[in-house]
Amino acid sequence: MESLDKMRAQMNFIERAMAWLPGTKGYKEKEMRRAADRQVREGLAKLLEDQRTRLISLQLDLLASGGLEWVDDLERAVGKLQLLIDQIKTAAYGYAGFFDANKVREAQIEALVNFDEAMVRRVADLQGKIDAVAQAAGAAGIGPAIRDLVDFLADLNQQWRHREEAMRDASE
Repeated sequence: MESLDKMRAQMNFIERAMAWLPGTKGYKEKEMRRAADRQVREGLAKLLEDQRTRLISLQLDLLASGGLEWVDDLERAVGKLQLLIDQIKTAAYGYAGFFDANKVREAQIEALVNFDEAMVRRVADLQGKIDAVAQAAGAAGIGPAIRDLVDFLADLNQQWRHREEAMRDASE
């Protein structure tokens, strides 16, 4: 959990001293885990938005070069990617107030951070799929490359839908 470790390192003297007070250490840890999860998700959404921009640019290039027949197929990929971005931006980040009856446990928050970091690692695979479509542009292999991209994005969306399960599994 790279982002959580980074946040711990950035704690100032007073925050470190407060962590030794009874009852505050666990609360501060939870807050740092929540903030780490939020930062990972924001970073993931940004990476995916960059890939969405690439797809739109590729779509415009195809249109300009006479590849009109593939523009709708590529639009499906853009739509699936936008859906994933929207879900990531609106996902709960494991917040439960200090006195809430339904507290989110540290293990659950850590599971969310780990899940989100695994999603970040899949962005490199997405970049490769988009590169394959760009390389196949204007060639006979563009159809299969676009279908592979759309299938990959469907899989990413499916994986994201299992995020809450990862948090529930951590609490058991």
